[in-house]
Amino acid sequence: MPHYVFESDDGGNIVRILKDNQPHDQSVHLEQLYSIVTIYFRLASEHLARMVSLQECNARRCAGLQSFLMGLTGLEAFTNTFFQLRAQELGSEEMIARIAKTHGSLSRKISDLVAMTPDGPLVDQEALVKRIFELSQLRHEIMHPRWTPSALTIAGQVPVNIMGLVENRQAMFEDETLCREALLWCLLAVARIGEARGHQELSGFMFHWTGNYGLTLGMITLQLGIP
Repeated sequence: MPHYVFESDDGGNIVRILKDNQPHDQSVHLEQLYSIVTIYFRLASEHLARMVSLQECNARRCAGLQSFLMGLTGLEAFTNTFFQLRAQELGSEEMIARIAKTHGSLSRKISDLVAMTPDGPLVDQEALVKRIFELSQLRHEIMHPRWTPSALTIAGQVPVNIMGLVENRQAMFEDETLCREALLWCLLAVARIGEARGHQELSGFMFHWTGNYGLTLGMITLQLGIP
C-alpha cells in the first residue's frame, strides 16, 4: 500500500511530497475509497432523471443507455471495493484473489464473494443473481456490438427495397421503465449485501456507497414490485 507524506512550511503550504519515503514530483489526488463507487451511481441517477424530461427519441436513448451502463459499472465497482475491504477484515487471501480475476460474470463474482464471507447468503439471492446476470449479458451485448445485416421491403405497386439496415438493440433504452428497473436491481444488490453484513438501517449504507440520500430497502423493493 503506497504511503504518502506531505511536508509543509510554516504557512501550511505543501513544499514536498514523498511516496514511500521517496520524492514524488507528480501531483497527487487522494479521496475516500467510496468515491470510486458513488460517481457511477450518481451518474446513473442523473441520466435517468434527465431522460424523463426528454421527448426526442434519440436523446432519450442516449440518456437511458448512459444510465444503464453507469448503474452496472457502479455495481461492479462496489463489488470490487466493498469485498476488498471485507477481505482485509477477514484476512482472506482467497477473496482478494477472486476479486483480482477479470474473467467471468459479475453475478458469479458476487455469488462467490458472498459465499467466502460469514455474512450470506443474501435474501432471495438466486433471483437477484439471475437478474444481475441478465443485465450483465445485455451490457456485454451493447458494449460488444455485432452487426447482423437486415433488409426492409415496403410493399406496394412499386416495392421499395432498403438494404444494409440493422435491428438496433439500443432502441430499448428509450424505455424509461427498463432503465429505471435496471438501476433499481443494481441498487438492490448493494442493499442486500449491506443487509447481510448486518446493517439494520440501510439508508446510511446506501448513501455511503451510492450517493443516494434517504434510499431504503423498502423503497427499492416497492418500486420493483417485489416482497
